Amino acid sequence: MIARAIGAAPAALALAFLAACSGAPPAPPADLVLVGGRVYTVEADHPWAGAVAVRGDRIVKVGTEAEVRALKGPNTREYDVTGSVILPGLNDSHTHFLDGALGLDQVDLTGATTLPEIQERVRRYASGHPDEPWILGTGWLYSTFPGRFPQRRDLDAAEAGRPVFLYSYDGHSAWCNSAALKAAGITAGTPQLPKSQGEIIKDPKTGEPTGTLKEGATALIDKVVPKPAHDRKKAALEQGMRLANSLGVTSIQNCGGGQDELDLYAELQREGLLTVRTSTAFTMPDTPEELTDALVAKIEAARRAHQDHFVRAGTVKFFADGVIESNTAAMLAPYTNDPGTRGAAHYEPQKLEAMVDRMDSAGFQIYIHAIGDGGVRMSLDALEKAMRARPDQKRRHRLEHIETIDAADIPRFGSLGIIAGMQPYHAYPEPNLLTVWAANIGPERVGRAFAWNGIAAAGGRLVFGSDWPVVTIDPMIGIHNAVLRQNTDGTPEGGWVPAQRVTLEQAIAAYTLSGAYGSFEEDVKGSVKEGKLADLVVVWPDIFKAPPGEIHKARVTLTVFNGREVYRKPAP
Repeated sequence: MIARAIGAAPAALALAFLAACSGAPPAPPADLVLVGGRVYTVEADHPWAGAVAVRGDRIVKVGTEAEVRALKGPNTREYDVTGSVILPGLNDSHTHFLDGALGLDQVDLTGATTLPEIQERVRRYASGHPDEPWILGTGWLYSTFPGRFPQRRDLDAAEAGRPVFLYSYDGHSAWCNSAALKAAGITAGTPQLPKSQGEIIKDPKTGEPTGTLKEGATALIDKVVPKPAHDRKKAALEQGMRLANSLGVTSIQNCGGGQDELDLYAELQREGLLTVRTSTAFTMPDTPEELTDALVAKIEAARRAHQDHFVRAGTVKFFADGVIESNTAAMLAPYTNDPGTRGAAHYEPQKLEAMVDRMDSAGFQIYIHAIGDGGVRMSLDALEKAMRARPDQKRRHRLEHIETIDAADIPRFGSLGIIAGMQPYHAYPEPNLLTVWAANIGPERVGRAFAWNGIAAAGGRLVFGSDWPVVTIDPMIGIHNAVLRQNTDGTPEGGWVPAQRVTLEQAIAAYTLSGAYGSFEEDVKGSVKEGKLADLVVVWPDIFKAPPGEIHKARVTLTVFNGREVYRKPAP
């Protein structure tokens, strides 16, 4: 890829002459043009173009190379992107961005599949960070500990002097050493939480805590972990945005974070440092009684204050259930690996209905984390009841994750207009998915696992994201798995539950235009269209021409945000 400033082309001079003759002032030249590749616009009526021009923060021309070159001026920057495809800026519709950004400087257990490897990473981090009071990290897999949960003694062997607190890859369980349990005052006498809220795993013989906590019980330790200072959070966000931009991500929907995170994004925006467009949700409390007038007023004030296309508020997040790996997702029928449980819904249905109704009546967009088929049905029921009460209200509510679903509920996304927020890399066929997730629910329900195609074919709208830091924020690996449902080595042959694959066009739309729709912004972003915001990404090689099995190898070479270059791949 080559960028250069160029002189006015003959066509531009001719247009200027004609404009002068007609009395109309000539149009200002473009600030940058992308030529040499192909443009996939994500516009149904004209999906392909040859080049694109940008002026200021807007796209001013999408057309042939000749048409785009006609807008060049003496200071126009030209990027030759031969062999690449130009896409709209990619939209990660489900992140926990500050957590992911802070995690870049913590213990990263991604890809660690054995206990010795985890212990070595903890030891190495502890040795390299002698002044950190706590050792924090994320990414351990349930499949690393077949038939059990991890133990505190496993971590004591790696680091006993300082507290160690490690979230599982899905963020719904945590593992800690003895020093962390002591710091939080968790002992055999610590009472359990209500089943719907979480569990301290205890030794059945001694009653002593083993070192693993599920769901809300993780807060018992989290509340004593030293919180990062303001400047550290800002620095982490800047690091996280650089990573996101290098992967083509220019927009995120934050499924949590609330006022504190909103304030950080607003500060970065004022300082001219924000390089992703953000929408941030407020997490809802556990009971209707906690959903006070004061809390609703706080969320409403945030919505009024943040409605531009850089920092947005006005969304709220419920958790209907937990996760399948730890048997905390709410199921319609018992778990295959534990017939004594169907998981635990986070709310009684009537309480969820009451809280959803209140936030819907106030006009907030609602996200609901719903993973088990029971959690999905309860959430759809609550949203449908609120929608029937106010049928004329404009709304775009979303269910998040939808990892398993009863066949009867698949058409409800289309019929109700509820968005399916899903994360393709969560269905990546690796041991944790195949030996824990699938074994827990059994083959019949696995047949409807991550039902992207089923929901789309029935008229539902898909929006794709990562759930970072649960998995990588890289959209290319998500697109790869959405299209193939295969490991990057091509297994399993034919794909895992292949009936639920989607096309490349569908996957890109779910990461772009549908993502913009999911935040009420499809009129200004999400496709390469004249007049829209100039968020663009150049991907090499052209993934429409590359073999599908190599989509994950594609790399972003240029990211344009709001009309300015925020990432360019260094020359080799």
